[in-house]
Amino acid sequence: MKGKIIYIVVGVLAFGVLLVMTYNGQQRAKINEVQKAMSKIDKQNEVTKQATKQLETNYNEADEKAKFSLIEFAKYYYTFASQSQYDKRFEEVKDDLQLSDENKKQLFSDGRDDTGGSKIDNLGIRSVYDSAVGYTSEKKDDLIETLATVIIRVTSDTTKTVRQSVLIHGWYDTKLNKFVSIKVNDLQ
Repeated sequence: MKGKIIYIVVGVLAFGVLLVMTYNGQQRAKINEVQKAMSKIDKQNEVTKQATKQLETNYNEADEKAKFSLIEFAKYYYTFASQSQYDKRFEEVKDDLQLSDENKKQLFSDGRDDTGGSKIDNLGIRSVYDSAVGYTSEKKDDLIETLATVIIRVTSDTTKTVRQSVLIHGWYDTKLNKFVSIKVNDLQ
């Protein structure tokens, strides 16, 4: 009888050990599944971080390019001392512009009076870019709205030098890498 009890106890213990091992094996399999899922999530998180960083880099580059291009536009647009320099302004900035014909006509008048004479040369008008500060807004539909506050010095044969503030408002297309519209407003 004692032998039977020992066999039963050993059998129950063996059965218990098997149950514990089976349970532990199932738990280990679940842990492995969770670890695989976490690894996948970590990889996806890393890909998302890299994509976000790339988007931020692209936006920041486009943002800086828009500000720089608008300030460069201001430098060429407002620096002239003769009719020939005035006429060349568009040539200096055309690579950064894709304006409508109407916008181009508004910005780049020929500087001549009704008789065809040069207002620039006849009045001795000279303009010099002094300084500028650029600002941008959020990118929307591939457009970055860009502003520049520009200080210029204007003089003529009959007047002293006058400092003038101007606001240039441009829309920069990030796909074209060009301004598609520019408006100029005097601030004084």
